[in-house]
Amino acid sequence: MLDEYLGLFTVMSFTGLSIGSLLLSVLTRYSKGNRAFAIVLALGSIAFGLYVWINIAEGGILSALFGALSLAICLWPRSAPPSE
Repeated sequence: MLDEYLGLFTVMSFTGLSIGSLLLSVLTRYSKGNRAFAIVLALGSIAFGLYVWINIAEGGILSALFGALSLAICLWPRSAPPSE
């Protein structure tokens, strides 16, 4: 029973980290800031999520998917500013 709670807590904490990575990617997408930290955090979220998915609980795939989404958002090229 204790292992189930430990797995649930691990999945919840890394999913929270991945949601933070997603928010950071959206913020850096719409600002002129450096995207390096968002990319590193997204890659870390993917790696942590896959590790949790393989070794601890099946819910870790959610963290990895959020990390992949945040990586896609921060690597997507910015649109050109409108020229007048």
